[in-house]
Amino acid sequence: MPSHTRARSALRRGLLAAAALLVGASASTGALLAGASHAAAAGAPGPSLTLAGQTSWVRGPSGFDLQVQIRSSLPVSRLGLRFVLYSRLTSRSAFEQSISGTEAPSELPIDAPATIPLRSLVRRSGADGAVTIHFSVSTAATSQSRRISSPALALDCGDQCDGVYPLRAVLVDSTSEAILASFTTHVVYTAGIAGALPLRVALVLPAGSEVALRSDGSSLLTPARLATVEQLLGTVQAAPDVALTLDLYPQLVVALERDRSKQAKTVLATLVSLFGAHGGGGPAPLREVLGTTFTPVDVAALSAARLGGELARQLARGAQALDNGLGLAAAPAPYVSYAPIGQGSLALLERLGVHDLVLPTDSVTVTAGTPAPTVALTSPVGLVRPGAAKEQATGSGATATPAATALVADPGLAAHFSGAGADSVLRAHQLLADLAEIYFDAPSDRAARGVVVAPAAWHPDPSFLTTVLSGLATSPVLAARTLSGTFAELPVGGNGSPRVEQLAAAAVHTSHPITGRSVVDARRALGVVASVLPDDRTVLAHLGDSILLSETSSMSRATRRRYAGAPRASYGLFDHSLAISGGRTVTLTSRTGQIPITIVSSSPYPVHASIEVRDSALSFPGGGAGPTPVVFKTKTTAREYHVSTRTSGASRLDVVVRSPVGGAVLLAGSFTIRSTAVSGVAVTLSVGALLVLLAWWLRSVLRHRRRAAAVRAAAWSDAGAAP
Repeated sequence: MPSHTRARSALRRGLLAAAALLVGASASTGALLAGASHAAAAGAPGPSLTLAGQTSWVRGPSGFDLQVQIRSSLPVSRLGLRFVLYSRLTSRSAFEQSISGTEAPSELPIDAPATIPLRSLVRRSGADGAVTIHFSVSTAATSQSRRISSPALALDCGDQCDGVYPLRAVLVDSTSEAILASFTTHVVYTAGIAGALPLRVALVLPAGSEVALRSDGSSLLTPARLATVEQLLGTVQAAPDVALTLDLYPQLVVALERDRSKQAKTVLATLVSLFGAHGGGGPAPLREVLGTTFTPVDVAALSAARLGGELARQLARGAQALDNGLGLAAAPAPYVSYAPIGQGSLALLERLGVHDLVLPTDSVTVTAGTPAPTVALTSPVGLVRPGAAKEQATGSGATATPAATALVADPGLAAHFSGAGADSVLRAHQLLADLAEIYFDAPSDRAARGVVVAPAAWHPDPSFLTTVLSGLATSPVLAARTLSGTFAELPVGGNGSPRVEQLAAAAVHTSHPITGRSVVDARRALGVVASVLPDDRTVLAHLGDSILLSETSSMSRATRRRYAGAPRASYGLFDHSLAISGGRTVTLTSRTGQIPITIVSSSPYPVHASIEVRDSALSFPGGGAGPTPVVFKTKTTAREYHVSTRTSGASRLDVVVRSPVGGAVLLAGSFTIRSTAVSGVAVTLSVGALLVLLAWWLRSVLRHRRRAAAVRAAAWSDAGAAP
């Protein structure tokens, strides 16, 4: 065996022993870390080792800088840093293992410099307490470091050195060799890159995914939420040369316009300056805003609820809001779906003119007869109807015509956005290294390749985003592109990607899916309001937005019900805007008369309605008692009804004002009608009764007189016959 081979083998055995020592020390570290957790529970923070910054791309002898922040209750004299370099990764699965924390990297450690006493590095700490370690980088098999405080990293890479190398940083207690904290970052070596096409990276950042408007249309933005948007825009503004795409939900723009605070006006002005419409020609802009739905929706949920028309309304309202707020005529293509979509959803989007899609991995089924890709998909695929892909792959059918073109968003890339806090810089560099690993899967490919990085939900972190944008700006292997530019540059079915795919059956991913009945009822209620106040565009817009917001995918059931119920709840406004004026008692002194009804309107807009009056004791010779259209244009509207009484006494006249559409009651009241007039029939009956009474009286008088005369005659007869 040659001497250099024996030396390398001995070195590897020694390094393996060092790695075993690190792993073995974890047993004794368990008690220390357990004690640290108890101390943290008691209020004392445990030890930590955090990445504060590093060199993103190593281009050769310039070396590699690493900044770390250390927190420990131990004195500096007892602390040390140890670094273990692993050999170049050969796959993304190995990359995932290197950062998972559950397994060691699949490759062997190739370099493990001695522990660096922290006291030797303190003098190089920055104002923020970060300690900087400068590494010289060598492609040889052994380190050439002469000073322990300035270690060297030996890649031992031979002729093929470009690639991603895991580097584990460990904080140790120099006295006990116990591991106090650690993290794994990566050294990305790119010294040999020349002439190869960089990997296109479409960075898509969603903004405004949290509901920003109340059900009454007012802004729901708080100073904290405004500050978050302000930080995002400030970070983007600081990287003017990096292309990116903002998936901006227009409901946020509307909320910024309606918010009266100075902070909101500043945020809106910054948004307009960064992403607003720009005149003139020239090259494609580095920043773009996607045309999307007014609020985040689950297209599959809308399709399942038979609410395809709502998707059209969402896109139309979103385009209107972006046009009004930013001056953008944004088309809904490309369209980013963060939840899987099915065939029904695809058909809806196709009818609305959406032909370029970004979909999650589980939306796409690998075509039968086509081997599953072993690397990340870096080209668009055509989406076809179920069965068409299989027929085309087996040659049993005609060539399928794709309904749309789709890029698959890699969930592994989006996962780096999750989490917050002190590890944000580390997650950013892990994202850059992950992208580099995709590039190194085929570094010499002459066809353009690209990926989409689109986190479904994330909290903008300035440290994370600044690091990512800075890395993209300086990378020799990555090229940032807008999403539209990526679709334009990449060939369908290139780089080993299948030319056609079919969609998997999509399940609704919403915790509390929207129901078709709730939206239909809300639209009917809105139709009622629109028929009453067709000129009040503000109220109609707010209520329409409330229905759209009720379709937000992340909304709870109770909140969804409140937003969808806003149009019906607005009926209460009519109770305050219309009222019956004057007294409620009318006295009629003749058989016919006029009943005046005065309605007062406090609405600033004309109120369209129909009015109806009812009273069983009255007749309306001139008609007009039934529903009659009326427009309350002025403050006071008076109407008179010609009536005829059927009888004297009191009765109730009911007045009902309804909406032109839906018959909703806007106003209801009643009048008491008192009639003192005597009718002809009553007079005739009375006279007849008097005549009958007079005849009866005369008859009685005559009968009485005849009876008295008879009595007197009999008496005279008796008197004359006596002796």
